[in-house]
Amino acid sequence: MSEKRANRVLGIVVAAIAIIAVIVVLAVKEPTAELDKSSPEGVVQQYLTAAIDRDFEQAKSFLASDSKCTADDFDRAYIQDSLRIGLSDTTETATSAKVTVKIETSNGDPFGSTYTETQTFQLVKDDSGWKIAGIPWPNYECGGEYK
Repeated sequence: MSEKRANRVLGIVVAAIAIIAVIVVLAVKEPTAELDKSSPEGVVQQYLTAAIDRDFEQAKSFLASDSKCTADDFDRAYIQDSLRIGLSDTTETATSAKVTVKIETSNGDPFGSTYTETQTFQLVKDDSGWKIAGIPWPNYECGGEYK
């Protein structure tokens, strides 16, 4: 076999392996488990999904009625395109809850390093269910008030 032909065959084999690897990675990726929408964790999950999808009116609907956050506050917040969010801990009483999540973002270096931050969401229970209190991530300012 000539050297040109051997290189061509090797190139085709490497390309086929790369394509198969991409297909496997995409096929193996597990879908996000949907949490109980009436639980504190489920409310935070729905809120984060709406915020990441830039559906700020929907995100605002998960906030407590006394929240000073507006859709404009969300619009000013920086939300990176590629995020991974994982549930870390939940503490719940009859009228309040804390849900802690880890948010992993790319730090932009060429080697794919990530930055992880921990955010705790404070929730209160009212007649309509669990609502997020305070100024929740990704906001750091709402209505002129800062975290």
